[in-house]
Amino acid sequence: MAKYLSNIDLANNQLQNATLHPNSSAPSSPSAGQVYFNTGSSKLFVSDGSNWIDLTGDITGITAGTGLTGGGTNGAVTLNVIGGTGITANADDISITNTAVTAGSYGSATAIPTFTVNAQGQLTAAGTATISTDLTISDAEGTPNTDVVSVGSDTLVFQGTANEVTTLVSNNKVTIGLPNDVTIGNDLVVTGDLTVSGTTTTVNSETINLADNIITLNSNFTGSTATENAGIEIERGDETNVALRWNEANNIWQITEDGSTYKKIQVVENSTKAFTIGDGSATSFPLTHGFNTKDVIVQIYDLTNNETVFADVTRNTVNQVTISFASAPASTDMRVLVSKIG
Repeated sequence: MAKYLSNIDLANNQLQNATLHPNSSAPSSPSAGQVYFNTGSSKLFVSDGSNWIDLTGDITGITAGTGLTGGGTNGAVTLNVIGGTGITANADDISITNTAVTAGSYGSATAIPTFTVNAQGQLTAAGTATISTDLTISDAEGTPNTDVVSVGSDTLVFQGTANEVTTLVSNNKVTIGLPNDVTIGNDLVVTGDLTVSGTTTTVNSETINLADNIITLNSNFTGSTATENAGIEIERGDETNVALRWNEANNIWQITEDGSTYKKIQVVENSTKAFTIGDGSATSFPLTHGFNTKDVIVQIYDLTNNETVFADVTRNTVNQVTISFASAPASTDMRVLVSKIG
């Protein structure tokens, strides 16, 4: 084998039928640019002065995957995009295939847009559907009154009534309520309880019908010691009012006929007493009535014939009277009635 100890310049002439150092292993201590062909791996290597670099690479072929065509194992290899539903592959670009939908804006104040979408998410049809802009409203009272509000052109007004109902539109809400001072123009029926928390209740009607058989006055009183008088006063216009009242200080019922002077109403059970006297021998009978006054009326009648009997009456004390007869009455024959005055 001849060896050249200097460079050979072929002056751009061809080197034909040459074999580049076939060897089963890489030469040791290579120089930069040195080339050899590995007969074991059938690969061509070049040295950079330190490492051998594989010049053949590791690609042995190109295979067209999903959505592509072409490929090959050597030479110039071309891959083409097949395209598909909604995609068009051109020589220099890929574009979205036009559908039957016309470009434009859909929908208006009186129509809503309608669309058809395919499995790829494309719009395959577009149009509009007319909607009604008329809103019918009704008051639902007896034979209802109705009206039509045109959406987009009319304004729906929530209107209250003076001194009866208030309305307020704010922040997308309609509030319906009562004013501070309410006036009901016609009848008012309350099916539940009615509580009046003010200080004065005025009733101007001519007739009052109450189902309750007991009227309670001073109903807000609490405690064990009552101090407030209570009663009923009658308005008499230019004349002096009169009243019936319970006097809490004296624990008695009173009436006034002049609006200022109150007179006690005596309870029969507390101002009258009855005694049966007579034993056939006594002619004088002291009777204790306990009325704490000498202002009493004493009447006597015979229980046998129910005739009035006159006898002597002595008011001994404020709590006792004595009945005296000229002759002794028979046993339990006389009935004595004592009535307190004032």
